[in-house]
Amino acid sequence: MVGGLLVTFALCVAAARQFLAGAAPSAFSDALRVDGLSALVLVLGGFVGLLSGTYGVGYLRRNEARGLVTPRMRREFYGLIPTYVFAMLLVSVSNNLGILWIAVELTTLTSVFLITFHDQDTSLEAGWKFLVLGSLGLAFALLGTVLLFAAGQGRLGEGMSALHWTRFMQVAPAFHPFTLRLGVVFALIGYGTKAGLAPMHTWKPDAYGEAPSPAGVLMAVGMLNGAMYCILRIHLISKAALGPEFSGGLLLTLGLLSVLIATPFILIQWNLKRLLAYSSIEHVGIMAVGFGLGGEIGVFGALLHMTYHSLAKPVTFFSAGTLAQLHSSSNFDRIGTGTFSRTPIASTLLVLGALMITGSPPFGLFFSEMMILRAGFASAHPTATSAFLAALVVLFCGFAYQVGNIVLGPPRDPADRRVPLPERLDLAMATAILAAVVAVVSSFYLPGPLMALIRAAAQVVGGSV
Repeated sequence: MVGGLLVTFALCVAAARQFLAGAAPSAFSDALRVDGLSALVLVLGGFVGLLSGTYGVGYLRRNEARGLVTPRMRREFYGLIPTYVFAMLLVSVSNNLGILWIAVELTTLTSVFLITFHDQDTSLEAGWKFLVLGSLGLAFALLGTVLLFAAGQGRLGEGMSALHWTRFMQVAPAFHPFTLRLGVVFALIGYGTKAGLAPMHTWKPDAYGEAPSPAGVLMAVGMLNGAMYCILRIHLISKAALGPEFSGGLLLTLGLLSVLIATPFILIQWNLKRLLAYSSIEHVGIMAVGFGLGGEIGVFGALLHMTYHSLAKPVTFFSAGTLAQLHSSSNFDRIGTGTFSRTPIASTLLVLGALMITGSPPFGLFFSEMMILRAGFASAHPTATSAFLAALVVLFCGFAYQVGNIVLGPPRDPADRRVPLPERLDLAMATAILAAVVAVVSSFYLPGPLMALIRAAAQVVGGSV
């Protein structure tokens, strides 16, 4: 599996390099097409898929050694992870809105099996909840796609090319405004459900809490980026037809609501994986705020935030997954406090991941958040931006308190010192350390080609096809 994911990542990089070289890779009559936005999401997805699969091998070995995973479950996992990676990469290169919807549906079906992987009552409940809400979101997205097609009033033509995003952009100024607005609203709600934007976010805490940690990374990064890719494609159609205010206002509202809703739940959280779920709700909200504000700075800041979040979030998931494995639970009362004295490597990685994911300087997410705030205060939304800033400060304090208490707090009783499985440097731990090194280095130095992809994606979202 790891070898296949490594080849897949190499192909993603090759496609991106071909795009940067001046070519625009396409297939099936432009149904699959790579532009600046596609190339960025493609490379990030391939990288996260490789990390997740590699960590997953070591993760399963730990659980199999303890009798928690059978050989059949391991084979099932080795089939589900590549399927999920394929689906999220298909999303990123889909120029056809129909293929886009099918690819997102495939991520939903695969996610259900990953969430219910351990076949427990709680995981089955979480899987059922995700399936219901995910299916409802996809139904809204499908209705939105149909309405967008209807808004074309026959100008889109016939056949498969009629659903190409590039074709929508060509005839967007002639769309019927009311039908288009309906289609945009339904599509944003549908794909916003997959992204975890509030108030369609309620599946995330349960799903993250029950899914194996490698699968949680794919949902927290791969699904989030893929759903945001879908939202941006719809947003650009709306911009071309109606101007930036309509869909931009919706993104700004949903993004700010997501950040505000995540705030109290992080403060009162009792489970480490659920804490990361609300962190993901916060970060998808930050991206939506940046895209909603628009402008060169807002869009670039949001895409930079997507990039740094994709590099930093695996560190928190891998370290949290290791702590949960060693303590046989992700609940704070089972993990206890003062974990640094028992599990120094995983605890250090968790603190490092927390510093990066909360936007602490000098790490990358700090700069992307500052760019979005700058765009906000320079826009016509200073009040919303002030509320956004206040929520970020509270979220930072809450997340830092929760992680600090776990890692550095005094043990409450002798039982907190008992660790079912000793910490050791295995494949999973080595992958977590590698992810941390990449995330830290990227905060101070982004390779030139990756920065070029971010700029190219910003040109696409800014309106240049």
